[in-house]
Amino acid sequence: MKFYHSILFFLSVVYLQAQELKTLPLSAPETENLDDLKFLDEELKDKRLVSLGELTHMYGNIFEMKIRVIKYLHQELGYSTIAIEAPIYDLYKLNLNTRFDPITFNESIFGVWSNSSEFQELVSYIEKNDINVIGFDSQVMNTESFLTDLFDYCEDKNIKIQLDEEDFAIVTENLLDNYTYESFDIKFPEFEKELKTIQKKINKLKDSEENYYWAQFMKGLLSSARDAYHNEKEILSTYFVDKSLNYRDEQMADNLLSYMSRNPSEKIIAWADNIHIINNMKSETNSIMKEFVPMGSILKKHLKDDVYSLATVHANDSIFQQKEWHKTPIQKPSFEHDLDSLNSPFLFVSSNQEAMKTIKSHRLLSFIDFTESRLDELHDGYIFIKNATISNSKFINRIEEKKSTPKDTVLATIKLKKDLFFLSGKIIDTQTNISIPYANLIMKKEEIYRVSGEDGAFNIPVLNKDVLNNSSISISSMGYETQVIPLKDLPSKIYLRPSMDELESVVIIANRTAKSVLKQAVKQLENNHPIVPFNYYRYSNYLLNKDDEYLIDLDIITKEYDQGYRQQNRLTQRVEQIKWNKQSKRTNLKSVRRIYQYRQNPIRYSNILHRRKYKKFNLSFNKSNKLEDEGLYIISFNTDRNNWNYTNRGYPTTYSGKVYIDKVDFAIVKVVENWETTLNNDDIEKHYRLKQYENKNQLVIKEEYIANFAKDSDQKYYATNYFQRKFIETKDSENLRENVVIELKSSIFDLKKENIEIIDYDHYQNNEVLLNRVKFNETFWRTFKNEFYQN
Repeated sequence: MKFYHSILFFLSVVYLQAQELKTLPLSAPETENLDDLKFLDEELKDKRLVSLGELTHMYGNIFEMKIRVIKYLHQELGYSTIAIEAPIYDLYKLNLNTRFDPITFNESIFGVWSNSSEFQELVSYIEKNDINVIGFDSQVMNTESFLTDLFDYCEDKNIKIQLDEEDFAIVTENLLDNYTYESFDIKFPEFEKELKTIQKKINKLKDSEENYYWAQFMKGLLSSARDAYHNEKEILSTYFVDKSLNYRDEQMADNLLSYMSRNPSEKIIAWADNIHIINNMKSETNSIMKEFVPMGSILKKHLKDDVYSLATVHANDSIFQQKEWHKTPIQKPSFEHDLDSLNSPFLFVSSNQEAMKTIKSHRLLSFIDFTESRLDELHDGYIFIKNATISNSKFINRIEEKKSTPKDTVLATIKLKKDLFFLSGKIIDTQTNISIPYANLIMKKEEIYRVSGEDGAFNIPVLNKDVLNNSSISISSMGYETQVIPLKDLPSKIYLRPSMDELESVVIIANRTAKSVLKQAVKQLENNHPIVPFNYYRYSNYLLNKDDEYLIDLDIITKEYDQGYRQQNRLTQRVEQIKWNKQSKRTNLKSVRRIYQYRQNPIRYSNILHRRKYKKFNLSFNKSNKLEDEGLYIISFNTDRNNWNYTNRGYPTTYSGKVYIDKVDFAIVKVVENWETTLNNDDIEKHYRLKQYENKNQLVIKEEYIANFAKDSDQKYYATNYFQRKFIETKDSENLRENVVIELKSSIFDLKKENIEIIDYDHYQNNEVLLNRVKFNETFWRTFKNEFYQN
C-alpha cells in the first residue's frame, strides 16, 4: 500500500511540474547586450519566417523589445529582410531608389510607427546595415502617385482600361483614401470586373519584378474594393477581430507568400499586430471572433513549421484613450495575471510546453474583455512586458439685388431667461422670402457668436440694458451682403440681400460654361501657382471663444517653408514672434500646430479644385456688381455627394462655395468654402465617438474658409491671406446649449523664392513650433504693421 501511495505521489508531482508555466527572463528593452536572446537559436531553428507581433500599435517599449529581437535575428541568425505591415506599393517605390532614405521610409509607413521616437531606432538600424525592407499591406499611402503610376504602367504595357478613366480614378482614390466604395459613377460589379480583367492581362506579361508587383497591387486593389463593398456595415464588438478583416488578411498573406516564393533564399522577419500573426483560431468560442481568418493562419497552412509567430503581451491595468486613463483590470485567473504574479518585468514564454496546451483566459484580442483560447494555438511564443509604456511621439518636446429690402417695423422678440434677455427672430432672403439657415450673428466686442437654425431662427443673449442700447450685431452669410444693425433696432425678420446673381448652370459666358472655365483653371494650376519651395512670414490672429467668453486671443508670427501648392507634404513653420492678448487658465495651447491644424490652402486640399473631382460638382456662374470682381469668372459650387471624397468631412454636411478665376490667365484668385452641418443623436454616435459629445442630442457645425491669392513678381499667384471660422454648438437632453468658436485670420508677407531655408519636420525636436520658444517683444509689436493687426 505504501508503494502504491508513493507511485501516486510521484505521478502527481510529475503532473504538477508538467503543468507549471516555464518562463525565461529577458533584459530590458533598452539593453544593448543581446546574450539573453540566445534561446532563440533553438526556438527558431530552421524557421524561414519569424512574425513579430505587438498588442496594438501604441506601446513604445514593445517596439524597443521587438527591435532587440530583430537585431539578434539579423546579427546572429542571418535574417536579412524585414517585411512590415505597411503599404506594399509605397515601399516598392522606396526600393526603386539605390539608397535607403529614412524620410521617405517614414512617409511610406503608418503614423503609429513613423511618429514614434522608439521606432526610429529601427529606421536607423535599417539604414546603417542596409537591410532589405518590404511592405505587405494592400493599403496605399500616396494615392495620387499610385494612380499616376497605374495609368502610366497600363499605357506602357498596352493595357486599355475599358471604363471611363476619370471615373475609374475617382472611385479608386476614394477607395484607397477613405476605405469606402462609392457607386455614384461606377457600379461595383463593373469595377470588380475591370480590376480582374487588368489583373489577367498583367499575368500574361513576361515575368519581371515590375510585372510581379503590379499584379500584387491589382490583387490588393481588388481585395480593398471587395472589403469596402461587402463590409460596409460595421460589426459592433469590443474585440479587435471579426470577419471584416478577412479580405485584408488574406491579401497580406498572399503578398508575403508570393514574395517568399520569388526569393527562396531569404530569411524574413515580419513586423505586424498580434492579431494578424495568429496561427489558429479554432479554439475560440466567441461567434464573432471565430469567423476571423488571420494572415498567420494562412501562412501556417502553407509554410507549416517554416514560420514562427512571436506575440507580445502586457499586464497593464488601464489604457490611455482620448487623453484619459481608463481602468482595465486584469482578470483572475488569466494568462496575464499568471505572468504578472511572477514579479518579473520581462519574460519569454514558449508555447511548446504542457502548461500552454490548455484553455486559458487572456486579453490578447481586446483592450477590455477577456476570452478563452488555447494559447499554444494562437502563437508559438510570447514576450511578456509587465508594464507597457505609451510610445513617445517623435514630435513631443519638439515639442445683387432685384427688389428693395422689405421694411419690418416689428422688433425682435425679447425673452427673459434667468438673468439674461434674449432677442429672437428669423433671417430671410430678400428675393425669395425663404429662411436663411446657418447665417452668422456676431457681436465681437461682447464675445458673442451664434448661427441661425435650419429654419433661419436666431436667439441672441443680451447681458444688460447697456448692451441692448449701445451695441450692434453683424449678420452675414455666404452670398449675401453683410448687415450691421444696432441691437435696440434689431427686427424680428432680418432680410439679407444677395451679393450677386446666380445664373443657371447652362448659362454660357464668352462661349464658355462654368464647367469649362473651372476645367481650364484646374488645368493651369501648376502654371499659375507655385509648385517649387519658397519661404514667407505669416501674421495670424487666433481666437478661441467658449460660451460667449474669449479663452484665447493670440497674435503670432511664423516663418514658413512651403514645398509648393501641389505637394502633398504640409508646410512647416517656426514661431518667430508672439503676443498673448488673452489666455485663460482653462486652456492648454502649447504648439502652433494646434492653431494651424485645419487645412487652409484650397489649391492643395479642396476637392473642388481636384483635377478629376471638380466635374462631379454642381457648377454655375455668378454675376457680381462689385468693382473688385471685374475681370473675374465667379463660379458657385455645391455637391450632392455627401462624403469625405468630396466634402473633406467625415460626417454628413452641406458643402458649397465659390471659386473666383481670372478671365485672362485662368488663375485662382479667391476661394470661398462653406460647411453647414446639423447632426442628431444617432449621427453623433456614428461619426463623433468622442467623450465630449456623449449625451449630446444635437451638434451644429458651421465653417467658413476664405483664401485670397495675388500675382507676384514671378507671375505666379501666391496666397495673400486666409480667413477661417468654425462654430460648434451642442445641445443635450435637457436642452442646455454649449458653443465653441474658433477664428483664425492670417496675412502672408515677405515672400522669398531664392536662398530658401528648409524648415524640416525634424526641427520639432528643437521646439520650433512651441509657443514658448520666444518671449513677447514689446518693441516689435509696437512698430509692426499689418492689414489684420490691431495694435
